[in-house]
Amino acid sequence: MILASHLYRRLMRKWRVIGLTALASVPGLVYWLTAFDADPEGLPALYSDILSTAGYSFAIAALILTVATLREERDAGTLPYIYMRPMPRVSMAVSSLLAAMAAVLTIAIGGWLISALANVAVGGDMSVVLPGLSLFVAAGIGYAAVFVPLGYLVPRSLLVGLGYIIVIEAILASAVPGLAQFSIWRIGLSIYADLAPVFGDDALEALGPVSAGLGGGMLKIGGTVVVGLLVLTWALRKRDAL
Repeated sequence: MILASHLYRRLMRKWRVIGLTALASVPGLVYWLTAFDADPEGLPALYSDILSTAGYSFAIAALILTVATLREERDAGTLPYIYMRPMPRVSMAVSSLLAAMAAVLTIAIGGWLISALANVAVGGDMSVVLPGLSLFVAAGIGYAAVFVPLGYLVPRSLLVGLGYIIVIEAILASAVPGLAQFSIWRIGLSIYADLAPVFGDDALEALGPVSAGLGGGMLKIGGTVVVGLLVLTWALRKRDAL
């Protein structure tokens, strides 16, 4: 846990946290601006529509944050000193993922709170806001499991991660049903759709061919975490720390 605490503190720098929380808050701000001209009866559906479609800003915030978990140590030349510790590589991998997940969940809660405050400001129903946290949490954990190994293995990991979010998740997954099943964002949406009392048309379109379901979504996120842990453990054992 010492390594996890060290990596978490390194990730959670003041201005980085403020900037990424602001980026994660974009859906809440868009909802607040849009809701003023909307029918009050349509606010619950509007909330899910905005969260589902504008929420990719949170995905980008999660990428920027989690990809730096081991990349910053590597770029600063301090990673070899961590390697010198008498610690199994699987423990290092677990600590790295835990630190990244804790950091991204901090950002996720901040972004969700802004959406909750926006909903209060426009007089919306809080029953549709609470399930929205599941989307942020599930997506944040899934992205951490993918982007921490990516940050360690790939030199230009930020560009590769942006390519995954923009090209694979936002574009290709909408056109290729089979690819949508591997979209972290849509897996998070499937959990949110199962918990939300109202799910708008745009949100359903964003979900695409992925079936709504709490259990299935949690299993997929859990599988993503396991695969990410295995890949990171292999990388820490086989790849040069320099």
